Amino acid sequence: MNKILVIATGWHFSSHFYENMSKQILPKGWEADYFCVAHREPEDDNVINEKEHIRNSNGDNFLDQLDKEMYKYPITKKQIEGFGWKFMLEENTVGDMEAFNQWSNKFDYKDYDIICITHDDNFILSDKIFFDMLNENTQLYKPIIDSRYGQNGHQFKTEIVSNDNTWYFLDNGYMEDLPKAFTPRGSFSFYKKELIDLLPDNKFNMYENGGYGIVNRVGETDSIGYDGIKAWNTHAGTFRDFLYDGVEELGLVEKTRWFSKTKRVSKYCIEGERGFVSNHRAGENYVEALKNQLEELGWI
Repeated sequence: MNKILVIATGWHFSSHFYENMSKQILPKGWEADYFCVAHREPEDDNVINEKEHIRNSNGDNFLDQLDKEMYKYPITKKQIEGFGWKFMLEENTVGDMEAFNQWSNKFDYKDYDIICITHDDNFILSDKIFFDMLNENTQLYKPIIDSRYGQNGHQFKTEIVSNDNTWYFLDNGYMEDLPKAFTPRGSFSFYKKELIDLLPDNKFNMYENGGYGIVNRVGETDSIGYDGIKAWNTHAGTFRDFLYDGVEELGLVEKTRWFSKTKRVSKYCIEGERGFVSNHRAGENYVEALKNQLEELGWI
């Protein structure tokens, strides 16, 4: 059997996420293992109190309604495991791809063909994520290497291509107009085993000391907002630079694909920000694109 590994960083504990991510339809010959690599317990008072206001809200804003659906009930460790997830509690060191590093200290990634690394504040819209990810009829967005532009060279024009499954890195959405367009968010992404093979020590470099210093929150169980852990965004740039230089010039850019042409939004997933869909910093274009996507799906 071919195998998909799903690693979710357990922090916000959206009941909708854990229930629906594990309902994915798999093509014949494929199976999936689901791991929650948690940095705090779902029953922690901070986890429950941070989302209580949205559970009790009566707002008619569609973004708030999505948040309310995400946190419909305070999910427990037992319920997460009941949905098919294996639960691991690890130190609260860094976010994003660090969950893979912590998982790989105990397990072997080479047992899997594709690794999905995801946050748990994502709103899952489809049960066909894996099926379409592997289907040759799926249309993906691919960077055009020769079109590279922008002050720092982080922008590429794209073309729509059929999924020939030669990609190494598949991200949720891309928005060319952003100055740091090619920088992955690390919130909902797929990595082929062959890409992990190329990483130094087969782990992600999560310890670069960027302009905001290093933030270590071991033992802390409260959320401190966007600015409090801004330093963790450094590691997205580190991985981006690896995609530029990891093999021959831009070779891994050639192996990159996206589900959509909107950052954070595809027909499969809406990526939350610091726990909430409504807590976005993506401008009006993001809100409009999100509305259009939900209308296409018949959600609004």
